[in-house]
Amino acid sequence: LSSLHHAGAVVYPIAFGSKADASGLKRLASQTGGSFHGAAAGGTLTAIYSSIARELRRTWRVRYLTTARPGDKLDLKASVGRLGADHRSVAVPDPNGEAAAGSKPSPILPSPLYGKLGDLFFTLLAAMLILAAGILFASTLQGSWLKRRLAPHIDSTRRKSKRRVGRERLEVLNGLFRATENTFGHRPQWRNLQLLLQRADLPLRTVEFTWLLIGCSFGLALLTALAGRSSLAILAMFLVGGSVPYLVVWFKAKRRMRAFEDQLPDLLITMAASLKAGHSFKQGIQSVVDEGQEPAAKELRRVLTDTQLGRPMEEALQATAERIGSKNFSFVITAVNIQRQVGGSLAGLFDMVADTVRDRQQFARKIRSLTAMGRASAYVLVGLPFFIAVAVTLLNPTYMDPLYHSHAGHMLVVLGLMMMAFGSLILKKIVSFKG
Repeated sequence: LSSLHHAGAVVYPIAFGSKADASGLKRLASQTGGSFHGAAAGGTLTAIYSSIARELRRTWRVRYLTTARPGDKLDLKASVGRLGADHRSVAVPDPNGEAAAGSKPSPILPSPLYGKLGDLFFTLLAAMLILAAGILFASTLQGSWLKRRLAPHIDSTRRKSKRRVGRERLEVLNGLFRATENTFGHRPQWRNLQLLLQRADLPLRTVEFTWLLIGCSFGLALLTALAGRSSLAILAMFLVGGSVPYLVVWFKAKRRMRAFEDQLPDLLITMAASLKAGHSFKQGIQSVVDEGQEPAAKELRRVLTDTQLGRPMEEALQATAERIGSKNFSFVITAVNIQRQVGGSLAGLFDMVADTVRDRQQFARKIRSLTAMGRASAYVLVGLPFFIAVAVTLLNPTYMDPLYHSHAGHMLVVLGLMMMAFGSLILKKIVSFKG
């Protein structure tokens, strides 16, 4: 019976013969909204079917949302133009399939609170809570304003105690960070994440960014679970919550590396001019730091700082090349290290390398322009299924329900994502170029 109620099915039972269980069939008809018919012989079935057909032709099904609970009485009235009107008192059925008359309000609250009086009571209670929250917020603002005015004239012991409490809380957080670093700090993924943060030039430690990713993942998944979504949606939001901050940092690092790549030819020409003027290699780097722009000036300033702290110039330049992640700059550093070991004119080397880097960049831009149509096609092919899924879900949610709320639908979604990932890798291989 619960399945019938869930599906919204209306049953018209027919008792054939005198030995049929008429009472059970009548109860089934009344609980599903149908009508009971008795057939003493086979010849009466045609008339019964015709009667049911006439009843169905003049029957409408109206669905609406109500705040009534199972067992509550509702007075319904329906009118259809000149065809007339009908009035009926019904009881809200129990979704578990039990009789409506057997459903009783919960004994936790008094029964009058389940009616209009309860609606008024809870509305007033919510309004009072909102008012109390507003008063508390206003008093907090007033108290903080008063404390700021009195702060220069009171003893500093209270401020010291607050700082002590803040340090204790920070110490607990630092303990968690240290435990995380001791557990995962030796892994190569940790090193890659650290390099990514350095390339993006973000003032975040690796452990802080790691816990930020974890917090975003679990926070978005928790909100999705509280919204009553399916397990597939919760898993998807968990992945999205962790992917979005990572992608933001990745795009920032990529953009910063491209900016450094664009500044590299001018940087080399500036150093070549400084060397031709008789300055040393370190003075040439200093001239770039003084006259250059970010991010090149900041990275080379770090090279000078490392050398002032006693680090060899070759190691400082190699660490900078690894931190930036620029292949062209790595090529420049390799050439400089070889030239410094074997001797020769660094100014001429910088001029030659600057021309080489500029030619490589022009060739890469030409390749990107030639593969622009292929990349656009790849973006469309990857994004089109998601766009269609969202559009159909918004236009006709019931059509997409089997895909979201059934095991077969979940398997199809996973299979589709795997096939799209495989196709994306193939498209990326086709349109990508490494030079």
